[in-house]
Amino acid sequence: MITVNYVIDDGLVNRLTTQRKWLDSYIPSVVGRVKEQGIDVVFDKVSDFDVMHIHIPMALAYRLSMNNNNNGSHKPSIFHGHMTEDTFFVGSKVKYFIRRWFRSIAQKSDIILCPSVSAAEYYCNILPGADIRQLNYGIDHNRYAYSHQDRLAFRQRYGIEEDRTVVSCVGGVLQRKGVDDFCEVAARFPDFLFMWVGGSFYKNKGMNSLYGMISREDNMDVAKVPGNVLFMDYTLDVPPALSASDIFFFPSRHETQGLALVEAAANSRPIVARDLPVFREWLTHGHDCLVGKNVDEFSALIKSLADDPGLADKIGKEACQSARKHHDIDKASASLAGIYRELAG
Repeated sequence: MITVNYVIDDGLVNRLTTQRKWLDSYIPSVVGRVKEQGIDVVFDKVSDFDVMHIHIPMALAYRLSMNNNNNGSHKPSIFHGHMTEDTFFVGSKVKYFIRRWFRSIAQKSDIILCPSVSAAEYYCNILPGADIRQLNYGIDHNRYAYSHQDRLAFRQRYGIEEDRTVVSCVGGVLQRKGVDDFCEVAARFPDFLFMWVGGSFYKNKGMNSLYGMISREDNMDVAKVPGNVLFMDYTLDVPPALSASDIFFFPSRHETQGLALVEAAANSRPIVARDLPVFREWLTHGHDCLVGKNVDEFSALIKSLADDPGLADKIGKEACQSARKHHDIDKASASLAGIYRELAG
């Protein structure tokens, strides 16, 4: 049996962050399915594995990649290119060091595996000639399917009236995720509830302050947040929150895939998103989503969905079909298992 070492630097991630959604939802889903393909998975090991798959490029990943060729003991490795320098809302000087860090680890890998064409293009630019492949993330569609029972239970739990229009987003409370535009749009719809599912990214106050100093993030003035905005903080209870929503509004400024958008589509939510190239890889404006570029356009699109239930239902159903076509966890995991076998020989 092939043993694959998933490098996520769990201890360091736990110390620094609260937003583990991707690690706590996507990774377990993939692990379960590649095991069904006859692949064993271990985490953050320094030895006794056949293939190394770097998911989080932090200190452990750097150390393992630098030591991987010592004494002729090279282990085939994959660098998962799901982050770029634009993942961090920082200035050009800091982006330069992030780019160098990612490149230093990725160039030691046999394959750079990217979740989107957009991400693959980034790594092609910084590492021309590398073996760069693209594989969409997949999700468990049964887990994220719409549930009317979950909708009623969630709304009852949080005291949300059944006839109130709920506009939701899932993500860390970061300017990169568009939380500022989310709040500005919310102010234009005082009768709607705007629900943000996700909290502050950094657990450590020192790290939060440091990121604030080096980034272009503007600290949000809580006093200026509209009264119809509900911040739900970090939770794994995402599918019921989606089911309780009427519209999913995703104003993120940069994504290499946007799993939250995939999950909302799987829940048949009508989507309003920022017009990003990565979303155009699997979504089409007017067919399975509505996309805009600024607060005025977002507001008009949300109003159009709220005023036309038939349009909202159509967009939501088409979004679900597109998510099933492009982001199936079983297909993605089978392809991933094939890559592991290829590398292990």
